[in-house]
Amino acid sequence: MSNANNPKGQNRPQQPTQQPTQQPAKPPVPVENDAANTTPRVERRATLAILGAGPIGVEAALVASRLKIDFMWFEKGQVGDHLNRWGHLSTHAPMKTIVTEIGLEEIRKNGMGEFLVNLEDTGTGKGWRDGYLSLLLETPLLAGKLEVGVEAIAAGRDNRLREDPRGPRDPLGPFRLYLRGPNNQEQHVLADAVIDCTGVLGTPRPLGKSGLPAPGENACRDRIAYHVEDILGADRKKYADKTVMVVGAGISAATAISNLAEMAKGHEATWVVWLTRRPSSLPVRRISQDPLKGRDSIAAAANHIACRAEGNIEFHAGAWVDRLENQGNDKPVKVVATIGNKEVSWEVDRIFSLCGYQPSRLLNRELRMPWESSLDLPATGIESKEQELNPGPATEEPGWYVLGAKSYGRASGFDVGTGARQIRQAMAEILRVKPQ
Repeated sequence: MSNANNPKGQNRPQQPTQQPTQQPAKPPVPVENDAANTTPRVERRATLAILGAGPIGVEAALVASRLKIDFMWFEKGQVGDHLNRWGHLSTHAPMKTIVTEIGLEEIRKNGMGEFLVNLEDTGTGKGWRDGYLSLLLETPLLAGKLEVGVEAIAAGRDNRLREDPRGPRDPLGPFRLYLRGPNNQEQHVLADAVIDCTGVLGTPRPLGKSGLPAPGENACRDRIAYHVEDILGADRKKYADKTVMVVGAGISAATAISNLAEMAKGHEATWVVWLTRRPSSLPVRRISQDPLKGRDSIAAAANHIACRAEGNIEFHAGAWVDRLENQGNDKPVKVVATIGNKEVSWEVDRIFSLCGYQPSRLLNRELRMPWESSLDLPATGIESKEQELNPGPATEEPGWYVLGAKSYGRASGFDVGTGARQIRQAMAEILRVKPQ
């Protein structure tokens, strides 16, 4: 310390710096809004919310509108999105068998009959969407009703948790839906009843052992198709003169195999490896007296290819995919599988993982939603003893309906005629009237 300002040249002791006294933390004071000057936020509420705009969702909205039921309607993509994924493929049935009379009536009476798909022909997914579903959205009953780009993320009972006690006569209140829309906008809405028609094609099953993703599967997703792409058309370049693996034994796998075999006739460098889990030389199970002749023809053709090893295709039954190895861009994917007790590997350019589809349980996780364990059958919510309409367990959430393909869980036997009957039953219960 300098003595320049100390005339006696003596050092003065330095005074300790005094710290400011710390005040004890105070809890925040709640601010009460002046009820006279504040308008409470009102959440949207309707008698019914419909989730999904595939064939069953559109028909449900049409019936609700005709019955003058107040409803909201949400679709995370566009109308008929899943039909667009297989728009190039056949419906395997004449169009007149997969549309409804009330739908045709609305289209015709509003002057759009000339744009209808040919009802006598076997149609395609694209024709079904463009020549029927999209037309219905232009009719006065449905115009402006659908909110696209809005996904239902979760649902619960308003002001209740799933674990809260419930008495048999306790009023349950409406359902609360958590929605996410364009630009990640979030909102809650309330509905007295909900019809879930979100389907299963958005949750394909992975290709690894035990129904789990194979190690490396996620790293190779840009090389994997979980739906049948347009092999003979728009996607030909992906597969022509390439080594392609197909995993699965359903009608989707049979369709991919048949189309790849056809393409290989003109592209002889194409090579296909077909893996199925069941140890059967006839991999695709055929339906006895299948009413859809086109579907049965594809199954028979694929089984013939498996037995005869035709069309540049090698077939391996009793195979499980162990792992995938991403070897880098522009390099093939290494697939390692077990066949019997033997490990086998291939290097492939593209993979079709066609192992089936399953319903997502995420939407219902805060509801008391029972599921049948083996086939993932949800409670449909409808009061019917017909197993065709109500294949799953009894509901514990009155007013929540699961209709369409999702109601059949992992099973693939659902048809549109069943869905139309499910809709009539659900609407009757919503209106508390007897089905017509």
